Amino acid sequence: MTAKKKAVNFTDAFKELEEITEWFDSEENLDLDKGLKQFERGLELAGALKKKLGEVENKVEEIKKKFDA
Repeated sequence: MTAKKKAVNFTDAFKELEEITEWFDSEENLDLDKGLKQFERGLELAGALKKKLGEVENKVEEIKKKFDA
């Protein structure tokens, strides 16, 4: 049985990514292990957001083509 990936909620993912960025900006003495985990999570979120934006761009193009015809 394979696990399904949860659909990305753009707003929530973007907010979490902003929180990670703020954490890095605010930490004076970074914990290396926690920083690495935060960095990894940030990259996961950025990838998911990029994929979601691509999907939306494709959908917009489909809609535009439909109404341009």
